[in-house]
Amino acid sequence: MKTMKAIILAAGIGKRLRPLTDNNHKCLIEIGGRTLIERYLSALSDLGLKEIVIVVGYLKEKIIEKAGNGFKDVNIRYIINEEYERGSILSLWHARNELNDDVIILDADVLFPHKLLRRLLRSNRPNSFLIDVDFRDTGEEMKLGASEGRIMEISRHLSDNLYDEVGEGVGFLKLSGRDAPLLKSDLEYFIRQGIVDVDYEDVLNNLVKCCDIGYEKVGGLPWIEIDFKEDIERAEKILPQILKLDKL
Repeated sequence: MKTMKAIILAAGIGKRLRPLTDNNHKCLIEIGGRTLIERYLSALSDLGLKEIVIVVGYLKEKIIEKAGNGFKDVNIRYIINEEYERGSILSLWHARNELNDDVIILDADVLFPHKLLRRLLRSNRPNSFLIDVDFRDTGEEMKLGASEGRIMEISRHLSDNLYDEVGEGVGFLKLSGRDAPLLKSDLEYFIRQGIVDVDYEDVLNNLVKCCDIGYEKVGGLPWIEIDFKEDIERAEKILPQILKLDKL
């Protein structure tokens, strides 16, 4: 596998999980006795990544204390987003200077098996999202609309119901070093226009209009985004499936 850098976005407050996140960060929630961030580091290390950048803000000291500066043979660096109470676009903006290599950008609130991330890293497409077409649409999900093998739109409320495929985005994106500067340019445009209180997916929605980004389907693999208290309960239930896959 070609050398690749991981950028983990872990600055937000996790308001929908309060009061659980009043004194604890969402990525430090334990599932099966192990925090999400520890599971990320383990997966990335096992899959061969050597450089991880974590964007932190809310309760940053606790995250840094838990994750440290290295994991096995992985180098860990931190970028601080002090404006973490605003849109998540600012976390990616603070990490813009990292967009000069092949990268994977990951939300920090997903429980997943290593096989899911491996599918993204080994995709034949230089740019690729992970998409689950077997999702249940509650209106909360960040959805991806795809036609002719590429993602055309990213939104919780897609504008076109004629896409070849629609699925929930896992929150992971692989982007080539050739095209990563396009994302940096889109971020700069949003910031110059003062559009900062938005999700970073709004920028990605702009990016897919000019950049060919494919997708890998992960239907059938157990994974869950931790947004609400009941998600933690569901995560505990699917954890045995995940651990079984990780042993294969």
